[in-house]
Amino acid sequence: MKRIHFNKESHQNRRGIAVLWLVLWGSLFLTFFCVVLEITTLWQAQVEINNALDSAALSAVKEWGASGLGATQVPRDVGIAYTAGNPVLGVPTTITSNFNGANLPNENNSCNGNLIFGGLNTLVSPITFDASADVTLPGGIPAVRAQATVPVQGFCSTLFGFSFLNVSASSTAYFNTATGRVALVRITTFVCP
Repeated sequence: MKRIHFNKESHQNRRGIAVLWLVLWGSLFLTFFCVVLEITTLWQAQVEINNALDSAALSAVKEWGASGLGATQVPRDVGIAYTAGNPVLGVPTTITSNFNGANLPNENNSCNGNLIFGGLNTLVSPITFDASADVTLPGGIPAVRAQATVPVQGFCSTLFGFSFLNVSASSTAYFNTATGRVALVRITTFVCP
């Protein structure tokens, strides 16, 4: 019978290589997992901010139209309330009213605010939203644009202590003065003097 000799040094080197491969593949898998998780979180946050801003624009323009297209403070408050009722990743979305009663006809404080009241030039593409349009004139189509950017705190960014991810969205809704109904619309151009 022949005796088989094992080289113990060779066997221990293999264990070292296995640990090296485990570390390399494990870190690659962890990185892939974090990237997929962050992309999924961003997608969910984008859907939720779109829903929040859709509800803000629809509710604000409905309130504005139902009140006779006058003062915009109450419709802005309604839009803010509906936005807060639609959290993004479990965090209530907070927007500002962008209200300045001295800026007539639509009382917008700036063109960069969260809620911008104005009018549409038509309901047929290409559609232009004009923040300075006087919608009380005949043919005016009252509209509200809601826009916001919110920071997103994903799982891996929280784990590693950084957050550089934001999602932005905007939504525009108009009030049909003939029927009293509201609808979302995709605008082509945004005009704000």
